[in-house]
Amino acid sequence: MISAARCALTAGLVALGIILIAAPIAAQTSAAKPAGDAAFAVRIDSVLDLATVIARTLAVSPGVASGEAGLRNARSESRVAEGAFIPSLTASSSALRSDVLSTALPGTSGANSYSAGVSSSVELFTGGRRGADRARSHADLDVAVATDVSQRYQTTLIAERAFYEALRGEDLVAVAEARVARAERGVRYAQDRVRAGTATKSDELRARLEMTSGRQQALAARDTLQAAAFALGRLVGTDGPVGARRPASLDPRPLALSDSEVVRLAINAAPSVQAAEAAARAARAATSSSRAQYYPDVRVIGGYNWATQSAIVGAVRPGWQLALATSFPLFNGFQREDAVTRSESAAEVTRVIALDATRLVRTESARLLSALRFAEQNISLADEAVTAAQEDLRVVTERYRAGIATSLDQLSSELALTQAERGLVSARYGYQITRATLEALVGRTL
Repeated sequence: MISAARCALTAGLVALGIILIAAPIAAQTSAAKPAGDAAFAVRIDSVLDLATVIARTLAVSPGVASGEAGLRNARSESRVAEGAFIPSLTASSSALRSDVLSTALPGTSGANSYSAGVSSSVELFTGGRRGADRARSHADLDVAVATDVSQRYQTTLIAERAFYEALRGEDLVAVAEARVARAERGVRYAQDRVRAGTATKSDELRARLEMTSGRQQALAARDTLQAAAFALGRLVGTDGPVGARRPASLDPRPLALSDSEVVRLAINAAPSVQAAEAAARAARAATSSSRAQYYPDVRVIGGYNWATQSAIVGAVRPGWQLALATSFPLFNGFQREDAVTRSESAAEVTRVIALDATRLVRTESARLLSALRFAEQNISLADEAVTAAQEDLRVVTERYRAGIATSLDQLSSELALTQAERGLVSARYGYQITRATLEALVGRTL
């Protein structure tokens, strides 16, 4: 009886000791956890797909609005240049009463005078100025069209960057949460081994440190996602954070054209190249227009007036008139020479800029194509790394629970898997951004 009582007392004391030891550990574990996921939840007011994000960004973008305004102004300028070839037409009327009279004539209206008239004028010769102005206005219109297209694709690129940044933030949160879940399991494994006497307190502390680091990473990932959501919301014209709806697939897609065709398309049709070449044409036309100042202007002016026969001095007389006017500045303080010099300098600068734009597009298109191929390979390698890291962690975990591997092996495998998962996220969205950048450069969807 005494022996049995001693055994029962011993068992009770052991159980009490286990409870006393486990209670602080459990309290520490509970204290280490966040107060609740709701305290660190990411606020998302709405979720949009990529097409909607692009459409809404284009609708509210100041850059796109500026490009459209420039296009309207260029069309108006072109219309004015065409109108210079059309005769001007002016209607006029007047009513006059005065006591300043000439000798009264029979049939006059005395101190009253009423008149109406129509006049027209047209330039017959301008030394090529009108033709040069028309060519310049057409080139300016080409610049505005290319600039508008370029601005739209640049805005689309900004929208895609923001969209994929929001998706990347979501994936990084998922990676961080997976790291926390693995760390929590590691803490439980360490606690079990400590209780069983097959591990030391240091193993448990290292597991807790990994869990804390994982939670810090998760908190930073949520902060990054929240910032990306607010940035996306501003782009689409809302006051709150907007999330990104994940597309059906983020896998690499083949381009519609070969690499050589893409480079050739970029050189011939890239909006930046078209704008630079059109600006060079406009500068050359402006030079021709400035040189026209060395030639006289010849203008025909004609009109017809209806008027009362009035005795007022200076009153309009009825009848028609036709005049041929010529003007030619013999000397205007070297203003003609200055205009020609400035226009020639601007034409040379725009010519060099156009050549440099072509070289830049050729280089950038080739570089982006190479980067796209590297990104495709990087995704494949990152996917393999994740698979290998997952299998490594599974094997090490089994060995650790069996007492063969150490806690350092377990933590190293967990960190390796986390790094592999983050690498895969970076590779996937790096590919998407590179492809969007190439499309913005070329000025069309590939």
